[in-house]
Amino acid sequence: MNKEKYYQARKMLCEYIRETAKEKGIDYNTIATHTGFSSSNISRMLSGKYSPSIDNFIKLCDAVGLYLFIIDKDSEGELVDMMRNRWGKPNIN
Repeated sequence: MNKEKYYQARKMLCEYIRETAKEKGIDYNTIATHTGFSSSNISRMLSGKYSPSIDNFIKLCDAVGLYLFIIDKDSEGELVDMMRNRWGKPNIN
């Protein structure tokens, strides 16, 4: 995976968290209360101006009511097929 793919993956995660919060009526002040982050830092993270650590991604997801999980690229199933189509199968040497 190249640098641009990493950026796009992070952007996609941030967009999903931001849009889900909006759909659920959860504002940045509420997320701030649950995470301990300032509203301005949440805005920077979810807009892609700042790259959240994995710990911060987990905190953001928890505050919005989302799970963050890892799935084996070699497993079978609809979710894996969807991700494979989006990102491709890795080259493991």
